Amino acid sequence: MTEAPVCPVSGQVMFRDTRPFTLHYKGSVRTFDMPGWYCDGSGESIFTRADMKISDRELATLKATVENLATPAEVARLRKTLGLSQAKAGEIFGGGLRAFQKYESGETSTSRVMTNLLRVVSRHPEEVEQIAAEASKCEAKMPWKMP
Repeated sequence: MTEAPVCPVSGQVMFRDTRPFTLHYKGSVRTFDMPGWYCDGSGESIFTRADMKISDRELATLKATVENLATPAEVARLRKTLGLSQAKAGEIFGGGLRAFQKYESGETSTSRVMTNLLRVVSRHPEEVEQIAAEASKCEAKMPWKMP
């Protein structure tokens, strides 16, 4: 949105602002700054797709924290510590070329298995080479895959 929208309730021109926003999940609460278009007259708000990506990431972080799964930030930190690109991490640990992009953006949550694998490998980084070797053996046994 380039022009300020008009509030559907009050008819006033809305303005761009960042305000506290609170999410609830299984009894836990997370408050963060949410950008959006706001109307003081009615209390209404409108969020763009980019705004919603922020709330989606915050919700993913809250859920991961409550479920003791790797948060998007933890996935990124662990991957970078191992010196892997997102694509290479997906190739080695599974999930495909975009898996780690999705984990790190909060678009997709890691599974319990992926969380455990990443946490173990972060404590034993010497195992990454072995996992990568095993992954490449599996790829070689899939004749239907294109090079």
